[in-house]
Amino acid sequence: MVDESRNGGMYGAKPWEDRGGMAVGTILATALAAGVIAFLIRRSREEEEVPASRVAKMARTWADSDGMEASREFFMDKILPELKPALMAVLDEIEEAVDKGFRRAEKMVKQL
Repeated sequence: MVDESRNGGMYGAKPWEDRGGMAVGTILATALAAGVIAFLIRRSREEEEVPASRVAKMARTWADSDGMEASREFFMDKILPELKPALMAVLDEIEEAVDKGFRRAEKMVKQL
């Protein structure tokens, strides 16, 4: 009886044992290439996120600073009370314009 696995028979041979080390080399080269591609993709995504995180960190630092707190207090104490009547007038005008638009739309629907 002949041992087919030693003679390169189809049933006993494993795919990575064909032609010596060539199949193993191909599998290793493919795995290595896939790893390098995955590494490059991941690194490119990290590089894109770094500037955004820098800007966010800088904005947080600026918002937490004493100068920003003083500006916020000045705005709330001095400027906002003077702007409040103007903002209310603008809101009233917007409300009137929206009401007129709805009345026109209502008339158009009734005419259909």
